Amino acid sequence: MTLNQAQQAHISKVFPECKDQMAKYLSLGVDVIVYRQFECGSDVPPFAVAPVDNHGFWIGCWDTQEQATKEAEKLGLKVVPI
Repeated sequence: MTLNQAQQAHISKVFPECKDQMAKYLSLGVDVIVYRQFECGSDVPPFAVAPVDNHGFWIGCWDTQEQATKEAEKLGLKVVPI
């Protein structure tokens, strides 16, 4: 599994127990959705990126839908409509 620098940098920021699953999703370039999350408080950006088949696993959260989409694409993921 070869990951580019952006993917490796992203993995370095996640919780240790999530690193393997994150690496798998990034290496596969899975389809993801961007949606407004309400599970967390104001300390977490409102737009989550999650695999289509696992909305409970967040690739990351960003301040705007546009930023979340752009970051997902930089990570090699394909954003699909909900």
